[in-house]
Amino acid sequence: MIIKELEKRNVPDFFSVNGEKIDSLAKWEEYKDSLFTLITNEEYGIIDKKITPTIAIENGEHSFGGKVTWETVNFTFENDGKCHTVKTHLLLPKGKENVPVFLNIGFGEEIPNKYLPLEEIIDNGFGVFYFCYKDVTSDDGDFENGLASIFEGGGEKYGKLALWSYMASACMDYLMTRSEVDTKNVAIIGHSRLGKTAILTSARDPRFILTCANESGCCGASLSRGKVRGNETIVAITDTFPFWFKKCYLKYRDNEEALPFDQHMLLSLIAPRYLVVGGAEKDFWADNDGQFLACHLASYAWELYGKNGLISNGALPNETDILLDGDACFYMRKGEHFLSRYDWNVYMTKFKEIINNDTEK
Repeated sequence: MIIKELEKRNVPDFFSVNGEKIDSLAKWEEYKDSLFTLITNEEYGIIDKKITPTIAIENGEHSFGGKVTWETVNFTFENDGKCHTVKTHLLLPKGKENVPVFLNIGFGEEIPNKYLPLEEIIDNGFGVFYFCYKDVTSDDGDFENGLASIFEGGGEKYGKLALWSYMASACMDYLMTRSEVDTKNVAIIGHSRLGKTAILTSARDPRFILTCANESGCCGASLSRGKVRGNETIVAITDTFPFWFKKCYLKYRDNEEALPFDQHMLLSLIAPRYLVVGGAEKDFWADNDGQFLACHLASYAWELYGKNGLISNGALPNETDILLDGDACFYMRKGEHFLSRYDWNVYMTKFKEIINNDTEK
């Protein structure tokens, strides 16, 4: 079944370069940097300039019945006389040490919100480091506000996804300084466009042990080739959100076959760490089959490390599949496009497994 579906998609073997198969870990490690450069040059862009922000912490308060310590952490970035401050929130179980944390790139200012069941996450032993993506820069073609205002080349050199990703890595820098945080166990999670951001961030930043890409779809976890009616395409996404990408990416509109990669190669850069891609039965736009097949193809990279990638029965996924046994995982639930309590519980289940396995070693 998988082989037939891949034949329909006509995805080239991108684990071969100039006719030579990348058939060893040494070859893969040598190739990874150039692969990331290729993807970012053609699709997302990247911000190479590293700015160390000034950190200002507002006094922590105990919330949610006294079980949570909540600190507001303000990041101020300055460059060439311009500055911008991003507000973030660090929420940890009160009095706990060595806390594993989800870095959550979110849609709203409120905590909790419809995508963030905070108390349930805390009750499961996790902390949350949260920021609203629009506090970084607006979700439109304006590259003169927020972090976009202090970096040159918006649109030409990078799109908005790269800016949100830049902030995510800055948050990880800060988490590394916090003694209460288990810095070996930090996951990144995002939904939809922010699932794309989570993948891009983790592909570049190896400090994230787990990547949770919830219904990230086109230009996220889903293959670009072989779309069918009802799936989002490069044409559709760049009609509405061209500013998420470099302008040069527009040349692949109705021209996916010319792409020198497909999205599974971005997923492969997360190996040998852990990946969970989530889908929803009625989210046809995100192309669940394409996300599943991308996990299947990317598994080759995990195998080069001697690990299991996606473990499945060889059939396309259905609404009840929760395939968490490998290191590149996929699951699907009933319902529509959303980051639900169900989704969080799947991600927390995998995160607990990772932590427990590490403890047993």
